[in-house]
Formats: sequence, C-alpha cells, structure tokens
Amino acid sequence: MDSVFTEVFEQQGFRKIGSLAYRIQLNVWWNPDSKVQVLHLPLGSKALLKGSKAYFMKSISEQGETWAREIGPLQNYLEAHFPELHIKFSYFRDITDTLAAAQIQRKIESQAPSIEFPTIEEISKLQKKLDNIRLEQQSYDNLLSLGSDNSDMIGSYIRSQTRTTRKEKQTIQEQVDDKKEKLHMFNHLQKEYERNCSAACFVFSLCSNSHVITTPNEFRDVLISISKEMADMHRYQVTQKLCGGRLNIHVVESDEPVMVWIEEWLGGGLSPRQIARLNDDFRLLREATEKHTMVTPNEDIRLDDAVKDDQKLLAARVFSTLVSRLDQPDATTSLKDLSKDAMPANVGLVVKNGRVTDTQFDLPLAKCNHTYLSGTTGSGKSYMGRVIVEEAALYEDLNILILDPANQSAGLLVPEDREAILSLYPDFGMKPESARGFDFKYYAPGLSIDKQLPRDLSLLGSGRTILSFKGLNDRERCKLFCDVLGAIFEDYSSEESTTLRLLIVVEEAQRFTKKRVTEDAKAAGEQAENALDRIVREGRKYGCYVDIQSQSIKDFARDSASIRQNTNTKIFLHNSDREVDYAADFIGDGRQIIRLKPATAIVYNSIWGAVTVKVRPPLSKVWDFSAEATQRLLASEDTPLAVLSPDAKQLLAIIRQHYIEKGCGLNISNAGELLGVTSKRQLQQLVDELERKGFVKTRKLRERGQPRIIEPISSGGAD
Repeated sequence: MDSVFTEVFEQQGFRKIGSLAYRIQLNVWWNPDSKVQVLHLPLGSKALLKGSKAYFMKSISEQGETWAREIGPLQNYLEAHFPELHIKFSYFRDITDTLAAAQIQRKIESQAPSIEFPTIEEISKLQKKLDNIRLEQQSYDNLLSLGSDNSDMIGSYIRSQTRTTRKEKQTIQEQVDDKKEKLHMFNHLQKEYERNCSAACFVFSLCSNSHVITTPNEFRDVLISISKEMADMHRYQVTQKLCGGRLNIHVVESDEPVMVWIEEWLGGGLSPRQIARLNDDFRLLREATEKHTMVTPNEDIRLDDAVKDDQKLLAARVFSTLVSRLDQPDATTSLKDLSKDAMPANVGLVVKNGRVTDTQFDLPLAKCNHTYLSGTTGSGKSYMGRVIVEEAALYEDLNILILDPANQSAGLLVPEDREAILSLYPDFGMKPESARGFDFKYYAPGLSIDKQLPRDLSLLGSGRTILSFKGLNDRERCKLFCDVLGAIFEDYSSEESTTLRLLIVVEEAQRFTKKRVTEDAKAAGEQAENALDRIVREGRKYGCYVDIQSQSIKDFARDSASIRQNTNTKIFLHNSDREVDYAADFIGDGRQIIRLKPATAIVYNSIWGAVTVKVRPPLSKVWDFSAEATQRLLASEDTPLAVLSPDAKQLLAIIRQHYIEKGCGLNISNAGELLGVTSKRQLQQLVDELERKGFVKTRKLRERGQPRIIEPISSGGAD
C-alpha cells in the first residue's frame, strides 16, 4: 500500500519531506509548485488525508505598507471565511542590523523606488577613482611648471586636459559627498530601527476537509480533490480578497514548509539574533526567516526631527485584537458606558434573534474612522444617514458638511410632521413633540435660490452646512464636489488633530463616480472619486470623518481602494445580490442583508463585531424638496436658520466694524471688552453661535500664547 500511495503522490507532483513514527505513522508530503502540504495518516486498511497551505503576513510589499491596524480585519476575515485555520504569531524585542536594513530598503522601494542607498564598496571605488584623477591632475600641474613658455601646442594641450580633469574631479567629488551623506542617513536610520523596533512573524494556515480513504482506488481522486480545494481557496479567498483586493492586506505564500513547522509547531523557536549567530551552513534558514519577518516601530522613527515611520505597537495590537475576538459574548458590551469623547450617537435599538430589544445602540462617532453605508431604495438608508447627522449635531464643537446630490437634506431644517413617521416614535421612547429642525446653512447653486456659495470653498467645512447639487448636470456636480473636497482638505491638513473636527456626509455617493455619469462627465467623475479617495485615505489624521452612503460598493472604481479599506465601520441595510459578496467579508453570511426589513441595519466594526439595529425614526423630515418648496422653507420662521440672539447680533456688528477699519480679525479678548461682557463663558457662547451659523470663523495665531481671533465671513454666511 505504501508503494501505491508513494507513486500517486509523486505523479501529482508531491515530495515526501518527513514522517513521524510513534504508535502511529504520519507522513508529510509537499508540492513545491502549488505550495500545498498534505498529511497522510495510514490507519490499518484505511487512510486519512488532509491538506494545508500557509501564508506569511508582510509589512511591506510593492503595493505599499501593511499597517498594524489591519491585523484586526485580517483575523476577522479569516474567522468568518474558513471553518478551520491555524494562526501563529511570534514576537521578538531584539532585531539585527540586517533585518533593520532590509526593512528600510523595502520601505524605500515601495515609497520612493528611485532612491538607492550606496554601499561602502561603491564609495570606495569612487574614492579610488577620485584619487587617481588627483594624481593625474598633479602630473599635469607638474608638467606645466617645468615649461618656461606655455603657449606652445603642448602647453595648450596640457592646460586643456587639466581643465577637463578638474571638472571630472569635481563631478566625482560631488558623487562621493552625496553617497556618503546618503550612507550616513541610512546608517542613522538603521540604528534607529535597531533601537526602537521589534520583530514579528504572523503566519496562518488554511486547511482542507479531512478525507478518509477506504480503498486504494479512492486515493488519487481524493488527492486531486484536496489540491483543487486548496487552489480554489488560494485564488478566490486569498489572492482576490486579501492580496490587493478589498482588504488589501499583504500576504505571501510559504515556499518553505520547514518555516511553517518552526513557527506553528516550535513557536518561533529561533529569534532573529540567534539565527544571526549561526554560520553559513544555516544560510537557507536565515534568509527564509528574514524574508518572512516583519519589523515595526515601538516608537516613532525620526530623522532630523521628522517622523520617517510611525509607532505601530504590532504585538499589542495582535494581542488586543485576539482577546477582543475571543471575549465577545455580547457584541454591544464594548459599547457600554461610552465616554463623551467617543461621541456616542443613539441610532436605534439592538435586534437579537429577530426581535427588537430595549437596548439602545450608541454608535461611537469618534471611533468609527469613516463609515460606509449601503442599501437599496426603500431600505431606510436615508433614515440611517439622517439619524447619524442629527446625533452628530448634538456636539457643538463638531463641524458638519452634507453633500447632497438631490435635495433630501433640506428637510433637516424642519421637523418631521407626517403622522405615519410620528406614530413610530413611542416604540423608541421618543415623543412626537420632540420632532424638530436643525440649524444648518443651506446652499443650492443649481436651484433658483439667491444664496451664493462663498468664494473660499473651505468655509463650507466650518459650522453646519448643507450643499445641494440638485439642478446641476453630471459634469458640474462632479467638478463642484471635487473643488469643495479639495479646498476643505487643504484647509484642514494644515494642522493634525487627535479629535474629531469635521463630519462629511456624502449622500448617494454613486452619483459622484465615473461609473454613474454621462460620457462627457467621465473625467470629472474620476476627479471626484479621486478627491473622495484622498480625504478618506488621509483625512483621519486631520480630524475629518467621512460618511459615504451608496447603493453598492460596486459603484466605485476598483482602484478607489481607500473607500473600501479605510471605511472601518460598515452599515448594511437591505440590498441585492451584488452587495452580498462584499458584506460577507465582514458579517460572515452575506445573505443576511437580503432578508433585512426596512430601517433595519447590520452595523460592523472590528471593535464590536456585527450588531443588528432597528433604526430610530428621524426628528427632521426626510424628503426631496422642489426648488419652490425649498425657497418657501428657507423663508419660513419655523426654520432655525440665521436666528441670532440680540447679544450675538451686537457682537457681529463689532467684529464687522473692526474688520472694516483695521482689515484684520478681532482678538477674542478685545471683543469681550468692546461688547462689555466680562464672563468668558458667555463670550464663548456668543462666538460659538456666530460661528455655528456661518457669520464668523475663528483661528489661532502662531504667536506666543496662541491668541484666538475672530474674522467675519463676508460672503455665503447666513443673512
């Protein structure tokens, strides 16, 4: 039987790499082409076959860097998609100089491939060439000093050669100096990496089904079946969805089975420093471990007071993610007793086992790190988006900008008045009389409403603003969208922030994509997508949080990877088949979203997992208003637009007068003196009122004490 099995294995491209014989016989086979390992366990007249395929996580690849924060999504994805897997994480506090150098080189190749760090050998060759040129120049100088008359042909030739030699010497000297400077920088970085980094190895193995063979004839078919099963997993579940796919987490196949055994079975038995001390006989082992070992900073890596690599604390993140996944008897446990800094937003009630409970679900806005919200027409997507805005508006220091391709957001200004909606309030502990409008500036350049956009579009990111694109054609809509996001990004990117400063809500985001516009607007649509991609990718460190609402992730171009990767919170409402596959990456069975009832959502984040929520009804009206209805709405006294208190009006007059006379903003301390207000708290409330309603903006001066000044907004503010 053994000879039959061996022949079949070899015919299918497998090689026997080991066996264990203690009470039972275990054989290990390896296919170097498919990189699949098969365990063969003979049991009397039967045999058991089981395949596995291992992957190492990479910190750097050609596509960029894998950040420590992607450990969570990776573990969640593996848990949701594979019934059996082996995960091993090894961590080492000490790293070698070669590991540090390799990490720097990988980072440079992915971020600035044109930069090449020189070696000592290269500099030595250039120095030797420079020394030879110096000797040659000295020889020419000596020849010139011997002749009494240097005007002859020989003297002219020598002087010409001397000039050429000097130029060549200068060029090589500049090359030597440049390479020495680069090498010095590289050596400094290498020492910083050695001192402030740690090493880690993250490996996971996917396993096939176990197959019991009762007859020799079954053996070949089962082995082929295992190979196909592992190939399908690799192609569809790993390559397409992990490597550059929706999650864009960089992993590489293990091509050395011994490395998997060392990591999984020996627990990373050899540390980088131990391996570095081994001689050349262990070169294969050393090279394999260095290739699969990630180096990540425990502290910021700095060079000339500039951060070259951010702190990642990889081991702590892996451990905390694993514990949070294991210790989740109730997905809402981690959302209890949220502090005010987390900006909890009551979006509805938790649904368990198909029943709506009395448990309130608070979405922590400050921890969402961008939101992707999807649902078909009639699913309640607009209600969920509106509720998030209403809850965000309760935080006075949070700026809000709504980008609305239709005109539904105009209803944010007035209270809900439809009996069918108001009748739902008691189910959520709400009273019908609590319905209300919210204080937002409103712009609609495509409608016949006489309210001009500010010349400085970045002002739209200050206070509370609705920008309706209704009435604009596809090209105009996408161009204005791109210009607004660009201006706001430039304004906010001048100062990093650890707190949430601006919420940008993009309603019906598919209408700002090149897939959903007319042919003549394709270029503008691509620019709009790029602008959205940038602010999602980079806006978080400047305190910008983006809420993207669309019908399906497939509305976006595949190269808009940030929209898929950096929206850490996913909210799925009822949807069709085309969204099911994407939802499955996060909630396991993606078919759940097909069965969702209207105004019921599955809210996912790696912090709390997936929670089903019955969305509360909005306090304001969700309705697509006509231009005429909007005009009447803006003129109505029932809306809270531009209603200033008497003290705020007096302060505004003082600020405007000072600006007219001095041509600059007014110091907030001086404003209190001119107004006759001694209470700092009262003065701050008046300034906040003016800023929230779009009459003024404030900023800090880069002077001692950082005085705060107030400037009037001359155009586009509320009248």
